[in-house]
Amino acid sequence: MSPLFFKEVTRNPWTFGLFLLPPLLSLGFLGRGEGVGLVGLYSGLLLLLPPLVLALAVPLLASREEWAFLLGLPLGAFRGFGEGILGVFLGLFLPLLPGLLLGAGVLGLSGRATLWLLLSGVGILVFWVGLAAFLAALFLDERRALGLGFGLFGLLNVLYGPLVVALAVRLREYPLEGFLTLALLLNPQEIHRVGLLSGLKAPVLTGPIGYLVAERLGEVGPWLGLFYLVFLGVFLAFLGSLIFARRDR
Repeated sequence: MSPLFFKEVTRNPWTFGLFLLPPLLSLGFLGRGEGVGLVGLYSGLLLLLPPLVLALAVPLLASREEWAFLLGLPLGAFRGFGEGILGVFLGLFLPLLPGLLLGAGVLGLSGRATLWLLLSGVGILVFWVGLAAFLAALFLDERRALGLGFGLFGLLNVLYGPLVVALAVRLREYPLEGFLTLALLLNPQEIHRVGLLSGLKAPVLTGPIGYLVAERLGEVGPWLGLFYLVFLGVFLAFLGSLIFARRDR
């Protein structure tokens, strides 16, 4: 199943955008220092990579017609959907990896910074492929899954910062610290960004989200943030496979 989905993803011309995206974003951070370039490129990927991943992954994973045919093969639903997710991930990983390397070359990053760029880019990919798989299995309807996916993208990657800061300000006089901590944990991408800033000693202000993370969760290093990001992506993919298998019954 994985080779089939891999082939479907790689034959889509929009997949090539994952190769072009990192080097094009890198041009905006030339000459600003290694730490600024790395974190700036990561932040740029947070805004532009997820919509591309959703648009490429969801139509394949949420297709009722294609799954109706594929599940006629001697293959269990859980395993079949899981292999489909893996095929989509590999198909997107193939162009993204050299794109990240090219972006690192444009910025002139050191070996350590290049490694963190690769790991962070792959972490974003794992998280959003997992989320796409979960939504696809939940709805098995391309339009509804894409609609909710883009809505979550807007919430997590565009509105998240202002909303969490506004929440912290409004709740400062109320004993609702657990609610605020939960709001911080809901977005592993920001936790990893704060960890990168802290771990690499980048000369960039962490901002209010960084302050809130340090205040509520303590010191978060890049490895912990990356592990949390990848873990949630894998967990969502696993949960999506379970939901798909139950729906098939």
